[in-house]
Amino acid sequence: MTQVVSASSSGADTWPAIGGGTLPIHRILVVQTQRLGDVLCATPLFSALRNQFPRAEITALVHRPFDRILEGNPDLDGVLTYDRQSTHRGWGDRLKLARELRSHRFDWVLSVHSASSVALALCLAGIRWRTCVWRYGDNRPPHWARWFHQHIRQARGTGDRHEIEHNLDVLRSLGMEPRHQGMRVDVNDSDHAWAREFLRGAGRDEGRPLAILHPGHGGGRQCWPAGHYAELADRLSQAGFQVGVTGSGGERELVAQVAAGARSPVLSLAGGTSLKQLAAVLAQAGLFVSVPTGPMHMAAAVRVPVLALYGPRDLEIDRTRFYPYGTRYQAVNSSLVCPCAGHRVCAEPVCLSAITPEQVMRAALDLLRN
Repeated sequence: MTQVVSASSSGADTWPAIGGGTLPIHRILVVQTQRLGDVLCATPLFSALRNQFPRAEITALVHRPFDRILEGNPDLDGVLTYDRQSTHRGWGDRLKLARELRSHRFDWVLSVHSASSVALALCLAGIRWRTCVWRYGDNRPPHWARWFHQHIRQARGTGDRHEIEHNLDVLRSLGMEPRHQGMRVDVNDSDHAWAREFLRGAGRDEGRPLAILHPGHGGGRQCWPAGHYAELADRLSQAGFQVGVTGSGGERELVAQVAAGARSPVLSLAGGTSLKQLAAVLAQAGLFVSVPTGPMHMAAAVRVPVLALYGPRDLEIDRTRFYPYGTRYQAVNSSLVCPCAGHRVCAEPVCLSAITPEQVMRAALDLLRN
């Protein structure tokens, strides 16, 4: 088993190299090029690496715009971005990425997830030691595995543990016992002050607790109807909450639909924040409700109680692998089996419709009582 050893006399942390000897670790690159929730689930990994390599420079490479959520992260010395839709769309652009990576003179790259073009850039950058995670344990490795020196095989499709634990298992397989500070977003005093002012401008009544509903999602079958969110907003208002509805700029129409369907007034909060500002807004809430999505993980990272809506039953893996880590939460599960034969995207997603606003309201009251 490959293991990390104690610091060398040169003042760098060291890593045993193939064929004996040690590799001085001055600069580490961690690659995670998936979505917002995946980047947030990598933050305990950054923390564990910081504890293991206290003298190293640690840099993350993530897909734009998710670099914004890592601003101020104390476990990182830098953040680099990849964008396959624009900045790194063509082969020439990807060669530029390789040259940029080479200029940082990384000693070790740990790729938890990288697009194949990023994997090639890591190889072309000449990084001295390249480790990749083979996430789904197929017998035949993906084609990009040949660009790495070391492969760590996992079985993330089994749904036996959280995504964060899978990430930490990577370090365990390398002989480390990861110590970390949990999932984190660095929201400072000025961020909190900005969020309070933003909410006041939207009509915030600070005499009532704030519940935030997030009806948007990344697509597929995790869709709770806008009308259900509107009815839930009314039930929460009757229970004494002020309700805000969040969303990205592209989700303004959905947020407006929820607001129009509610009989009680709600705060429409779509599109007015950056990712970091959204985290600060969520931190003002006493309850957050959504399907599994990036903002759900963001709410967990700022320790807001989360009510998560899951379904259908053939996506049960999500309830284990992507629950709100590190905060008080309650799950409400759909009882339906998806009628779309296992497709990731449904023309008419009906699975979560079986969850009623009344069920969700009861779960919310149970969560807050406990």
